Amino acid sequence: MELRQNLQLRQQLRLTMQLQQAIKLLQLNRLELATLVQQELAENPVLEELAGGRPEEVPMADLDGGSQAQQDPREDEDWKKLLEEFRQLGPVASGPVRKNDDLPPIEASLTRGEDLHEHLFWQLRMARLTDTQRRIGAEIIGDIDDNGYLGVDAIPALALRLAVTAEEVEEVRCRVLQFDPVGVAALTLEECLLAQANVFYPDNLLVQRVIRGHLSDLVGRASLTLHKKLGVTEAQIEEARDLVTTLDPKPGRLFAGEETQYVVPDVYVEKAGDGYVVLLNDDGMPKLRISSYYRNLVGRNITEDTKDYLKKKLRAAVWFLRSIHQRQSTVRLVAESIVRFQKDFLDRGVGALRPLVLRDVADEIRMHESTVSRVTSNKYMHTPQGLFPMKFFFNPRIESSAGEDLASEAVRDKIRDLVSREDPRCPLSDQQIVDLLSGQGIKLARRTVAKYRDQLGILPSSKRIRLS
Repeated sequence: MELRQNLQLRQQLRLTMQLQQAIKLLQLNRLELATLVQQELAENPVLEELAGGRPEEVPMADLDGGSQAQQDPREDEDWKKLLEEFRQLGPVASGPVRKNDDLPPIEASLTRGEDLHEHLFWQLRMARLTDTQRRIGAEIIGDIDDNGYLGVDAIPALALRLAVTAEEVEEVRCRVLQFDPVGVAALTLEECLLAQANVFYPDNLLVQRVIRGHLSDLVGRASLTLHKKLGVTEAQIEEARDLVTTLDPKPGRLFAGEETQYVVPDVYVEKAGDGYVVLLNDDGMPKLRISSYYRNLVGRNITEDTKDYLKKKLRAAVWFLRSIHQRQSTVRLVAESIVRFQKDFLDRGVGALRPLVLRDVADEIRMHESTVSRVTSNKYMHTPQGLFPMKFFFNPRIESSAGEDLASEAVRDKIRDLVSREDPRCPLSDQQIVDLLSGQGIKLARRTVAKYRDQLGILPSSKRIRLS
């Protein structure tokens, strides 16, 4: 047993805190970046927001309350170097600003909307009911689910819980059934739709007949003979079907607890002559710079603790600003590369979308695929063709017999177009769609067509049959 010392030299790759911050900034969308900038402004006193014009010079004060000994100039070389690097940056914005005059709608500013139960309780208080009926109504409303329904065995359970009769519970439930939205507190889908039909189409007895016993016959091949079963014309059945589809099978979802998510584009693509320009959306993003107060502390007599604190905060501020610059530059590079690859899409629409993978963009801008993936995550691009997630522009290749590669999204668009032009009396089956695409030089398996159809939310052919 002996004690030895060995000297080894080895290389090791580590992610510093600064690199971790740069990676984090890269995958944030515009709203998340704005939040992080505001947080950094609150935590780092060295950073300040430039609000237009030159800020006032803040008079200096003796921070430590007395004169300090002269510092060795050589000890301040790193400090002065860091300040000089920052001066070269100047006032820093998070990127070129794209002005947007369209203000968000007023509903985007609401912090919380009224939920279903609050809306029903308010109507319960306004209704002319006895105290017992109000107590029953409160229990009924409390048991309504987010879709607006009660459980099938809710009435006897409520009667037992409240020590009242089932008839009393049913009487109050029928009152609640007429509250807004009409159809809440229903036990079945048929009852929910029938309550709405009685209010919105009271004179249309055919709609009520269809709802009572023939809802399932409105879909599929049974719809072809439903008019004979009910002794009416095909046109009357079609009219009844259209009216039934206007009813809401889940009336409670209008008051769903989830807030609407408003999408704010991170990148704007605008037409400029024969080409397109990419503009980063920095509307509302503050311009950042070093506070003149702390900049003037260089060369002043301050305590060592104060000086160390300012150095730490200054390094953090400079790295934060550099990370924002790098993030904006990388987002711009990726967006411009996407625009170059997808220029035909910007000119003509989804049908001209080219196949594209992360490696194509990464190779062009000489970055790693993971960097491109982070840049395109959770970000949106506003184009002349509409607003799209940046991931939308990446699609696998599908070969055609003509030797031209197609994007999977373009193939889905062709399927959507074929279904939209089909004969409703004889809708296209998946195999027929395969054959039609094959005639256009696109070779797909039937299961692939079925998968794309499901992704588009298109029902199978057996459920798309209509009389006209």
